[in-house]
Amino acid sequence: MAKEEMSGGLFLDSVNVLLHETADTLKLDEKYAGKSIIERIIIPDRIVSFRISLQRDDGSIDVLQAFRVQNNNARGPYKGGIRWHSSVDLEEVRALAALMTLKCAVVGLPLGGAKGGVVLPEGVTYSMPEQERLSRKYVDGLVGNLGAKKDIPAPDVNTNAQVMAWMSDQYGKYTGEAITASFTGKPINMGGSLGRAEATGVGVIMTLEQHALCHDINLGGKTMAVQGFGNVGSHAALRAYSDVGIKVTHVSNEYGCTVNSDKLNIVKLCKWVEENGQDALPNFPGGKPCDCDIVEADVDILCLAALENAVTEKNVGNIKAPLILEGANGPLTAEADRLANEAGKDIIPDILANSGGVTVSYFEMVQNENQDRWTRKDVLARLKLILCDAYDKIEEVAEEYGCTRRQACFLHAVSEVAEASSLRGTQ
Repeated sequence: MAKEEMSGGLFLDSVNVLLHETADTLKLDEKYAGKSIIERIIIPDRIVSFRISLQRDDGSIDVLQAFRVQNNNARGPYKGGIRWHSSVDLEEVRALAALMTLKCAVVGLPLGGAKGGVVLPEGVTYSMPEQERLSRKYVDGLVGNLGAKKDIPAPDVNTNAQVMAWMSDQYGKYTGEAITASFTGKPINMGGSLGRAEATGVGVIMTLEQHALCHDINLGGKTMAVQGFGNVGSHAALRAYSDVGIKVTHVSNEYGCTVNSDKLNIVKLCKWVEENGQDALPNFPGGKPCDCDIVEADVDILCLAALENAVTEKNVGNIKAPLILEGANGPLTAEADRLANEAGKDIIPDILANSGGVTVSYFEMVQNENQDRWTRKDVLARLKLILCDAYDKIEEVAEEYGCTRRQACFLHAVSEVAEASSLRGTQ
């Protein structure tokens, strides 16, 4: 299978299929006759594609492809992360940008959607000075398209608070701003928000908790497998283990899997990975290495927190967990999602479950604009309120239409974006 089919192409197709199905269900062509509302989400407002010539520490030059896709700003300025990965392609970035538009609408944020990416050479690790040069070059290529009222980037795969610090500083050289709301996920002492680093992972479990409350499920003692132990997976596992009483028995990343049939000590596992690196995860002393596919784990909850297309029609039938919790963007292909629903799996979709990151990014923007600083407790309390309200709304929509939660998320979000687009007119 070609790389495009394995990554962005398949992902974009899955998103667009859902968008067309949603438009048909909502009868958008009838309601907004001649206005092509759904095409305003499927076709991005703007695609910026440019080259970065990155000087390596040894003096050699890597020529890298970079993207920024601004999907739709009908409800507010574009918002979305930047990922550095060898799998990045334009189709993937387009799909993620569309999902960001919908994700902001699902949780009621006054923002649109965007996404950015840089295609890294496979197997290459950049030094900190090289990462800084890459960060600044990325801003140089986009500076006219960025801004707190235009497009606000944030961290994503392989980018972090340090990368946002470099980008924010580079942007400030053009604008004269010392602390800017034009980037989020920044370090705390550069205007970042308390609670932002863990927001996506914590939000995943907050959404699960609201699901359990609504369906009278006792999460204490339930077992969970977590695919992916980066920022999202590690914080989701940590909250599940420390605050909810869930027994996390399986954890995997790109280097392998560690298993403890009783439960893994996630606090110790986080420290082990921090001190020894992600490649040391399978050798965690509190677990046993396992070469199995983690989606086959015999657990109550499968948390997918790696990359998109992790579950396809080829392995979806191997899932034993009755509940699938999506921490990553697009971890199930459209066909896998259909088959999982037919098999009776309960799915809490990405567009709802992992919206904690963009929500706290919005909080960061508000704090920056007001030169304010909220406590971590206040940030997480506000986050929980928004996520719980969003979950309840999606349950109402799902009941009204007799559909899955993912379909309900699309129905609600597309309705919101469609109405805003119509109000703005067609010019």
